[in-house]
Amino acid sequence: MAVGKEKLLYDEVCELRAILEHIEALLEERLLGIDEPLLDEVEAIKEYESNKEKGKVELISLDDILGKKDD
Repeated sequence: MAVGKEKLLYDEVCELRAILEHIEALLEERLLGIDEPLLDEVEAIKEYESNKEKGKVELISLDDILGKKDD
């Protein structure tokens, strides 16, 4: 491979690595709770937990939603 192509490939890999590190940092902040949840997220969690306690939460197979049948 020519030196120019190697340099271009190296630059692309470095750029991808920087993007992935940024995404990883964002995920860690959310998963570790560094950032406080947004008000709509808190409300959605409360609603889910309430519905779960009342037995209103039901798991549905993705195949059922898509109308697929087991063969």
